[in-house]
Amino acid sequence: MSSEWRIQKISSLGEFERGKSKHRPRDAAHLYGGSYPFIQTGDVTNSDGRITSFRQTYSEAGLAQSRLWPAGTLAITIAANIAETAILTFPACFPDSVVGFTADPKKADVRFIEYLFQAVRKQVKSHAYGSAQENINLEVLRKLEFPIPPLSVQTEIANYLSVLDDRITLLRETNA
Repeated sequence: MSSEWRIQKISSLGEFERGKSKHRPRDAAHLYGGSYPFIQTGDVTNSDGRITSFRQTYSEAGLAQSRLWPAGTLAITIAANIAETAILTFPACFPDSVVGFTADPKKADVRFIEYLFQAVRKQVKSHAYGSAQENINLEVLRKLEFPIPPLSVQTEIANYLSVLDDRITLLRETNA
């Protein structure tokens, strides 16, 4: 590993916050059925790294108690399937069981951060707690440190891995 790779907290590379679901009960009908995509942990888990579809939407009332994350945000699950990740391809809302990371474009390539989380998923999961359903605290995620290369190297790595992912997807589609 090059000496240019610095140990850094992911939270120092962009905005890093939990999704919001303030209203209780969470299943109140008036929160749903609008035009704002609402991404849940299962959507992240089943996305193969890129969120291109959704099963649920928020209404104006749902959006008012939540937040609309921009396309390019990395979604990270912190409950149920811990440390599963995917990048939004459209703006969407998250519940509080999903953390959003929006990379500072001068510091990080969000694709590299997503691949990094794939590589260290077991390490991140080792910080989970809970008996019935494991969870991980946002503060634990904020404190995790990883070796991060310069932005140009992040982009080279992400480009290379993206080409491999695209090829794997094509081969799966061909086999199907």
